[in-house]
Amino acid sequence: MKSITYIISIAILLSSCWSNPRPKKDNDSKIFGDSLIDFSAERYEQELLILDSISNSWGWESQTLIGGILLHNEIDIEGDLNVDGDDVFLEINVSLVNGNHCFASDSIQFTIGHYSGPPMLEEISKNISPGDSVIALVPSNMGYGVRGLQGLVPPGAMLLVELSQPITH
Repeated sequence: MKSITYIISIAILLSSCWSNPRPKKDNDSKIFGDSLIDFSAERYEQELLILDSISNSWGWESQTLIGGILLHNEIDIEGDLNVDGDDVFLEINVSLVNGNHCFASDSIQFTIGHYSGPPMLEEISKNISPGDSVIALVPSNMGYGVRGLQGLVPPGAMLLVELSQPITH
């Protein structure tokens, strides 16, 4: 009889442990999605500090655009800036901020407001006019983001973008 009582007592004890949820820790209260958002926001803030530091060390008098893009004019024709609906033709050279070359193109063409590529191109295009040439420091979320551009731009890359808009007739 003692062994049956002992077995029943053990079974009750074990079943009560299994049915009780484990105690919550403070860090368990935060859901995974919130942690990712916090990490992303912290990373973005760090990228902005890095890009600002680089621009200061280069002696840039830069303009800050939407998304934290730092724009430095190399050649400023001072014409009318591009606006939504304008067709733009761009020459671009993209590197990582450490100087490693990613790619170049002398034939990017799109209509502002209808471009589905990286947001940096529209933002920069809205702040130049035909004949201008600029250099921009671009945080990853305004470039190719966490996915990158396969074989050309690594995921999460901060970019140095040299861009010019030739005058076309």
